Amino acid sequence: MDENTTNKNVPDIGFTESELDFIQKNKNEDVTRLVLKSSGFKGLDVKKLAAQILSRQKASKKLPEWSSVEKLIFPPALSVEQCSSEATAKYKSTLIHGKTLIDITGGMGVDSYYLSRNFDEAHYYEQQEEVAETARYNFALLNAKNILVHHDDSIAALAKTNAQADWIYADPARRDANKQKVVLLSDCAPDVKFHLPELFKHAPNVLLKTSPLLDIDLAVQELKAVKEIHVMGYEQECKELLFSLNKDSFDDELQIKARVVDSEGNILHQLDFTRAQERDAVMEFSEPLSYLYEPHPAVLKAGGFRCICPAFHVKKLAVHSHLYTSKDPVPNFPGRCFEIIAVCKPDAREIDNYVKDNKANLTIRNFPAKIDDLRKKWRLKDGGNFYLFATTLSNQKKIVVVTKKL
Repeated sequence: MDENTTNKNVPDIGFTESELDFIQKNKNEDVTRLVLKSSGFKGLDVKKLAAQILSRQKASKKLPEWSSVEKLIFPPALSVEQCSSEATAKYKSTLIHGKTLIDITGGMGVDSYYLSRNFDEAHYYEQQEEVAETARYNFALLNAKNILVHHDDSIAALAKTNAQADWIYADPARRDANKQKVVLLSDCAPDVKFHLPELFKHAPNVLLKTSPLLDIDLAVQELKAVKEIHVMGYEQECKELLFSLNKDSFDDELQIKARVVDSEGNILHQLDFTRAQERDAVMEFSEPLSYLYEPHPAVLKAGGFRCICPAFHVKKLAVHSHLYTSKDPVPNFPGRCFEIIAVCKPDAREIDNYVKDNKANLTIRNFPAKIDDLRKKWRLKDGGNFYLFATTLSNQKKIVVVTKKL
């Protein structure tokens, strides 16, 4: 690796004491109001500092460990929204380890930082000089001494060397030149599918992060060398897909691993299966019993619609409804769990018998209507302790399941 690109001492790009004091005193303020009052703060670039405050506000929950370090420099708020959360980054760090890591899409550096903990050295690549210098500064503050920062085009730089690593990590940019979101692998930058032969010259393993909107089976066909897939869930969202690639892996029966993690990256819920196991899983159908289960979005994205039945001893309401039921409560179900209060017709009068204050949380699963339309029709306000599921049974009967959270 080029010695000129390795870590230096903390570069002189940080904040003055007065700027840090301003950020700390106003960290919870409305940044728009701060900018409007900027003339009252002499000698300070309030617009620049307001941008830092906004980014820190965005990061406070997503990146609590980083947010606690007062001197760190945060990128624009949009970049904070797009970066990995500490929760998913910490989980990723449990998947890979070795002597050397190469992160070819450095960015803010959250993944580099957490992944580097399991390697003797990590090489961070970033094309934008300001972003790279900021990452260098932040890594030094975070005492990540084993991360070497390279301001360079990673693909071009690797092609000129014989650099070797145990793992390469890639999180391709998912916005085009017009800042519009893209999903297909070929539309992301860099195009990992195209550059995979070059990447495998430098490491036998590649961990690829993609949008949760990517078609999993299509990506497997395109990448070919997929060993396993992790479908990441955090809180109530499917956050990202992780493709673990190996240059010698051509296994048709790759593992799909749906994971729901907590803020520390620990697994709360999981479901592992192959496509063959999903295809062959035996489902039983039933009308609603005593308990209702709604799989986490990560499980739904993974496609574990059938195998969840034998794995957790639940029955499905209908093939396309993706709601499950049981007579007895099921511990550790990967999703939301509810106690069934009643099952009624999709009719306002019947629903009124159970939802007295016209306040309920409404979900539709395989039901021919939109939530907003049903709310108007049934005169429902959002919120409260009741959870209504408008759905269709195996016999095509339309029902509303009235529930409360366990």
